[in-house]
Amino acid sequence: MPYFPNTIDDQREMLATIGAKSLDELFSMVPGELRLNRDLCLPPALGEMELTAHIVELAGKNVSAACVPCFLGGGCYDHFIPAVVDVIASRSEFYTAYTPYQAEASQGTLQAMFEYQTLIAELTGMDFSNASMYDGGSAAVEAVLMALHVGKRTGRVVVAQSVHPEYRQTLKTYLANTDTELLAVGAKDGSVAPAEVEASVTDQTACVLVQHPNFFGCLEEVEALAEITHKKGAMFIVVFDPISLGLLKRPGDYGADIAVAEGQSLGNPMAYGGPYLGIMACREPFLRRMPGRLVGQTADRRGRRCWTLTLQTREQHIRREKATSNICTNQGLFALRAAVYLSLMGPQGMRKVAELCLQKSHYALERLTACGKLEKVFERPTFKEFVVRVKDGRMEKVLAAAAKQYLFPGVQLGKWYPELADCLLIAVTEKRTKAEIDRLADIFG
Repeated sequence: MPYFPNTIDDQREMLATIGAKSLDELFSMVPGELRLNRDLCLPPALGEMELTAHIVELAGKNVSAACVPCFLGGGCYDHFIPAVVDVIASRSEFYTAYTPYQAEASQGTLQAMFEYQTLIAELTGMDFSNASMYDGGSAAVEAVLMALHVGKRTGRVVVAQSVHPEYRQTLKTYLANTDTELLAVGAKDGSVAPAEVEASVTDQTACVLVQHPNFFGCLEEVEALAEITHKKGAMFIVVFDPISLGLLKRPGDYGADIAVAEGQSLGNPMAYGGPYLGIMACREPFLRRMPGRLVGQTADRRGRRCWTLTLQTREQHIRREKATSNICTNQGLFALRAAVYLSLMGPQGMRKVAELCLQKSHYALERLTACGKLEKVFERPTFKEFVVRVKDGRMEKVLAAAAKQYLFPGVQLGKWYPELADCLLIAVTEKRTKAEIDRLADIFG
């Protein structure tokens, strides 16, 4: 970013324009006790060469997942990003477009959004996808709000406790000042029991929200849950892992009405926790209640193929009482990255990545539990994440040992689940090598 100095002459000209004699007069409304009244305590100025060396030294003290093995998960994953994703997403036509949502949206941007929607619809097996949401958590909440509008049932929303705890907290915040009851169904063995869900769904239940694979990495009995939900006249919403669909059934194939996800794993960096990409897809009967943007393909007056924003459901575009959402920004650049990633990988590539995650995570689980210091907590099938209990109160010792060896071992669960305070959620992606997994097992052992 270029630096433009603010010279004394510039200051005089600006002060004269606004009719102030000095900077002190300009800020005269600031009380004296709130002013610093001294120079800033800054070190002596450095030359460019010295400053560059100093910044490089400071940056070298950072330890990131780019240079050490990362077994962290829980919604943010260290997946491999092909170089072509960065190349295409860095083109100025896309990189500087920000978030166009009105007439100034270029045909290139609209086409990229349309292709993203098409790829997400194919990935999920759903009829339609929008042009992205803020992130996985906001997508899950918007899906619930959509279900409340569609079915005209507002009495209850049933959510599995195996859904990401931060998603559930966001949903709780959104529903706090409404009359809708938010009922959580327990997940004692790592997943929800269909019988408990059936007992929780009433004729006033708008929807059932589950995650598959869930926050613990376990697979839910989604087909049974979908049947139970639909039998009671409610909508079935699934939070899915996009990478898992290389192997697992698509949400549209087992009866999901709305499917949402965090799209970070599709070619987007972890980036200190965001910004990310919210994915949302739905069945055709609910299309007109879907929030966010939808891009359609049409023809111009010369008969040429072109694209346009359609079914804009934000209050800025239609009567406020008819709006489905106040979503005003789509994650266009991250959606573009996801589209490039999916196009590049194709069905075979997605299957290969999913297989590597599955195989490597199961090898990691075997190695970790074989040392005798860890035990598997849940007996449910898993995909790329699993929960282990650290025996004999060794949690802090193990974490300290991992830190000394520059390794991120997993996510502590006590923050959200006090009964799992001695447990770690460990994620194994296709990037983790056998040597890295063995290192992790040696640390725990």
